[in-house]
Amino acid sequence: MSGLAGVYGLDGRPLDRALLRRMTEAVAHRGPDGEGFWSDGPIGLGHRSSRTTPESLDEKQPLLDESGTLCLVLDGRVDNRAELAAWLRAAGVHLRTDTDAELVLQSYALWVDGCASRIVGDFAFAIWDRRRRRLFCARDPLGIRPFYYRDDGRTFIWGSELRQLLDTLPLGPEPNEGVVGEYLSSRLVDIHETLYRGILRLPPGHALTVEEGRVRTTRYFDVDPRREIRYRSDGEYAEHFLEIFREAVRCRLRSVTPVAVFLSGGLDSSSIVGVAARLARDGHVPGGGFEAYSLDFTQAEADERGWVDDVARMWKLPVRHVSADDAVPPSLAEQVADLRDFPDLPNTHPWGLLLAEARRRGARTALWGYGGDEWLTGDTAHCADLLRRMRLVALARRVQDDIRSLTSLGGPPVGLADPIRWSVMPLLPRPAKRLVRRFRRWDVPDWIAPDFARRVGLQERLAPDVPTPRFPTFAQRAIHRQLQSGWSAAEYEMVDRFETRRSMESRFPFNDRRLIEFALALPEAQRWRGTETKFILRQAAGDLLPSSMAHRKTKGDFTYLFAASLEREGVDETFARLRLEADGFVRGDRVREMYRRFRGGDLGCLGILWMILATEWWYRTMFPASRVARADGETR
Repeated sequence: MSGLAGVYGLDGRPLDRALLRRMTEAVAHRGPDGEGFWSDGPIGLGHRSSRTTPESLDEKQPLLDESGTLCLVLDGRVDNRAELAAWLRAAGVHLRTDTDAELVLQSYALWVDGCASRIVGDFAFAIWDRRRRRLFCARDPLGIRPFYYRDDGRTFIWGSELRQLLDTLPLGPEPNEGVVGEYLSSRLVDIHETLYRGILRLPPGHALTVEEGRVRTTRYFDVDPRREIRYRSDGEYAEHFLEIFREAVRCRLRSVTPVAVFLSGGLDSSSIVGVAARLARDGHVPGGGFEAYSLDFTQAEADERGWVDDVARMWKLPVRHVSADDAVPPSLAEQVADLRDFPDLPNTHPWGLLLAEARRRGARTALWGYGGDEWLTGDTAHCADLLRRMRLVALARRVQDDIRSLTSLGGPPVGLADPIRWSVMPLLPRPAKRLVRRFRRWDVPDWIAPDFARRVGLQERLAPDVPTPRFPTFAQRAIHRQLQSGWSAAEYEMVDRFETRRSMESRFPFNDRRLIEFALALPEAQRWRGTETKFILRQAAGDLLPSSMAHRKTKGDFTYLFAASLEREGVDETFARLRLEADGFVRGDRVREMYRRFRGGDLGCLGILWMILATEWWYRTMFPASRVARADGETR
């Protein structure tokens, strides 16, 4: 966790040093351990340092190479350090230090634009190449570390947080109505745009170059669809997976302070704790070791204390418990005013108590179970794979098992039309899908105002024709789409800002690039076997988990936190006078009808209502003057 800032005058005018300093100071909370600046004519780089690994204690940024030709600022961590260093030394590169920043800088010096694809870890970085007069930037494959930028033709500006760039807009922020439509639809699709017009994000897995006044982004990372992993037994799959998973956990335990490992009671976090405990027992945990933390819920549907206790007993591991009921989140309006962005999701606020407790005890890094669902659960598109091969009996069994599995996991109820959609829709050829998209309108929810939807092209935004690598199965293609998900990009940015404001750095073993590449090369039976999801994880972690956890098929349900957020906000009055309705974004009657259904016990629209409410408060707070009133004023 560090803070980046940069200003580049594309027209060659001298650097605005005051602007660079303001942008760097705006992310001081991301880097409490030092501040650095560097400039070269029209370009300047700023950095706020957070030293969380042993190697980073001797690191100083911005970092120059020996010739002074290259200058780097990095927010990130390299996880394949030994491999990367070996490649560099084999090519004759002299490494002056063992810091991650030195590894990234020398990787660019050797491989130039190909450097990012060699790095495993969470990162966002910028390198000024004085000899080529070009700026090169890159972001990790999932966008764990944020990178925002703005290009007005005269100046290219970038930073780690959205609000750094908002203050650089000459006429103030303006809403990006297309993205607003995605939020109101509760479906974030675009991976480039933000809620503000003119401010973009560097998409995950992409590199950006600024050269001769032109800005260009390219995708440097993707999973090879031709790779297949095939073994003769489940045990061989599990052994290979555990080797990768163990390394994913081990390298993320590299810390100058004890690492806080969050144990929720779910399969993913319990597996991380099991691996960490085994590594510690065998003397393979670097740095300060780890401590386990857990959040206690009094709500029955969210209470996982029994599974947490089983894991703790198995490893004779002390667990520090924090009560979720003590969380008192600020109002949505207060959050927007502070963040100048979309508010935090309600289910994140209780975890802030864990972060605060871990920070109080000296931790600066935390391990979470995010990613296990995305890469290991599997996808119902495997039904289409069976239908394509005309395995009708197997398809019938698969549908029954999927319905049982999804019902036990919670979420929206599964209807009769769902198995048809799982089985048939992926089989439609792309030209047919394009034709359907051209004439259909059901992707646009009925609570969106039709004129607004047409004006921003919301139908096309919500159902883009995104090319997917030609994986052998539809299930693999469906899982791969997580790498191009606008919701995933936004969610990791929300997690990052939530935790950096609490001076903590998150790490996600299941989001290790090596694990993702392995998971997407597996046959579907290693992800979903009968009614058991995450089959390979259960097999691999079998002796690391208590039997109660290894066979658990349910998940904690935290949706009540969204309902509680609605109650706190006094939504009756808000929904009665929606600014979004007055300014033509939504149909208020449809929103209020949904709210009446929710009050009557229909929880299916709870998430949608919260997204509309949060968007309303973002819009009211950031743009207090009605768009209709502004238009009238301009007319007069």
